[in-house]
Amino acid sequence: MKLKLLFFFIFLSQFIFSQDFQTKKADIYFAKTYYTKAIPLYEEALKNDTPTQTLLNLADAYTYTYQVQKAASLYQKILARDPKLMDEKHLFMYLQTLKASGNEQKANETASALSENKTAHKENLNYLENVAALGERFQIKNLPLNTAASEFGGTFYRDQLVFAATKKETSLLEKIYYWNNHPYLDLYQIALDSVTKSTNTKVFSDEINSKLHESNAVFTTDGKTVYFTRNNYLNGKLKRDDQKVTQLQIYKAELIDGKWKNISSLPINSDEFSNEHPALSPDGKTLYFASNRPGGFGSFDIYQVNTNNFSDPENLGAVINTKHKEQFPFIDDKGNLYFSSDGHPGFGFLDVFIAKPSNNGFGKPDNVGFPVNSGYDDFAYVVNTSTQEGFFSSNRPSGKGSDDIYHFKETQPLMIEDCYQLIVGTVRDKHTNELLSNASVNLILDNEEIQKLITDEKGVFNFKILCNNNYKITASKKAYTSDSTFVKTNGKRKLQHERTLYLQSFEKLEEIKKEQEKQAIAQAEKDKKEAIARAEQEKKKAEEKAKREAAEKEIQKKKRIAKIAETEKDIIKKDNEYFIKTEPIYFDYDLWYMRKESRAKLQTIITLMKKYPKMQIEIGTHTDIRGNNKYNQELSQKRSNSVQEFLGENGIALSRIKATGYGEKFPIVYCETEEACNEEQHEINRRCEFKILNFE
Repeated sequence: MKLKLLFFFIFLSQFIFSQDFQTKKADIYFAKTYYTKAIPLYEEALKNDTPTQTLLNLADAYTYTYQVQKAASLYQKILARDPKLMDEKHLFMYLQTLKASGNEQKANETASALSENKTAHKENLNYLENVAALGERFQIKNLPLNTAASEFGGTFYRDQLVFAATKKETSLLEKIYYWNNHPYLDLYQIALDSVTKSTNTKVFSDEINSKLHESNAVFTTDGKTVYFTRNNYLNGKLKRDDQKVTQLQIYKAELIDGKWKNISSLPINSDEFSNEHPALSPDGKTLYFASNRPGGFGSFDIYQVNTNNFSDPENLGAVINTKHKEQFPFIDDKGNLYFSSDGHPGFGFLDVFIAKPSNNGFGKPDNVGFPVNSGYDDFAYVVNTSTQEGFFSSNRPSGKGSDDIYHFKETQPLMIEDCYQLIVGTVRDKHTNELLSNASVNLILDNEEIQKLITDEKGVFNFKILCNNNYKITASKKAYTSDSTFVKTNGKRKLQHERTLYLQSFEKLEEIKKEQEKQAIAQAEKDKKEAIARAEQEKKKAEEKAKREAAEKEIQKKKRIAKIAETEKDIIKKDNEYFIKTEPIYFDYDLWYMRKESRAKLQTIITLMKKYPKMQIEIGTHTDIRGNNKYNQELSQKRSNSVQEFLGENGIALSRIKATGYGEKFPIVYCETEEACNEEQHEINRRCEFKILNFE
């Protein structure tokens, strides 16, 4: 058991030592920029607790060899594990790999979250959106000469295209460039008239090509002088800087008797920094080049120097150069500067830009757009302005190899514009629909007037407005009212909005006002008459309704009375009226006092009126014809009052009793004269009747 444990710990120690040795060896390769040798060693040493710095080196190596998806994934992991290690340089590399991976949205979101100047970041995104809106400005074609290795940096030389490529013929002892594990570069050439259909390339010059890199040549107009890029190697001697790195330098050679001779290093060169990618002005008096010399703005900047003595190279300044890389300059015959940069707003890694000449050098550069530019390195742009055709290089994945040369033809001018839409409108008289010229139309954004126009003779106005905004448009004219409308723009470019604003003349409004007042008076009068008619109609309806209700009420009342009369034997109906039947109540001649026997007879009245507490009655008393009418009237009233008083004394409210004396008006027995009737008949006429006025 002990032997097994000892073997395990020995094996574990050897394994750990092996991993540590691999990582250190990979670090050495990484420091020498031998990325293709460092990557497999880093990958073999990967484990869960791999130091973050090791992961960062591997992510950088992936980036430098354009394994962008692997690089982006590692950068994201490092950002989550140790954000402080992701400094500005590495955050920039992370964003570049995201773009090249096609994840522009995440790149933009990450950049926005990390940006200290969000306004500038937003402006850059808007700028790139405007560039992308141009669509494909070029027709491009991958040249047949491209291979699985590298071909790039084409330049015009007489009837030839001179370009850099990995050595076509190599031996077992050939030097390898371990950055990408390819042989070193040489200069080659191919006839321009067959470049789009031929693979017939040949070595440009055995005198210029060496065992190290040569690339990016440029020629004077007479074709007798060439400037090119090479490692710091001359006359068989290789020089390095203090870090043992061989820098790039620009060399000059002269064509003598058909051979390139007098190869020399330019005075601008140094063992401690690189100069590369020479370009000439049309007159040949100025050499442009890229350099990472001290005192620049960032990694590589673009400089210019006179070709007379190559003294005092001048940085092109902050308009052209950034804190990142600016390389591969080219000057066309109109003086326009083309170069590649990953510091200006681009679509990923190096993009091609153009800067037009100005009084102070060059103006602000613009991205030349798609499809020359992509998410990968796009560089070494050269153009023949007479044909708008040329070449550029790119390492985009759709190519044949590491770097490929593409032929292009520009088919659309570079006109970068903010997203805009159009307003086409008219101003009209609201009442006549007449088009109004010389009307003032204002365009307002965020409560601020940004443009003012006058309508033409046809009453027309036009505005060019930005996308994704809310605008207000107002129109006015002397002797007219004003009008306004709104326009909300979206992100669709060159969309046209049509608007019409209607103004009203004050003169017409006054006419309308008077007419309205007249109509108002007429209407008021009409309304008054109609109101009176409606009131009368309503009154009539109400009266008719009241009558119907009263009639119905009376019918119901009669029904109820009739029902009561049916159940009460002492209630009788006579001549459609109801009476309380009692034994006859008589009064002595010429007297109104009630007889004693009559009082007992009134008990029936008292009983019924207490049974029906809402019953109302009339006591009607009558006399015979003896005596005069006035006397008889007064006598009958006294008799009626006497009965009323008696009923009141027996608990019947006097308000329920109406006492009426009829005198001799309504006799039961008609007597022509006093003597015509006997006493008995006169007594019948002296009576008291109880008529029911109301049961409720």
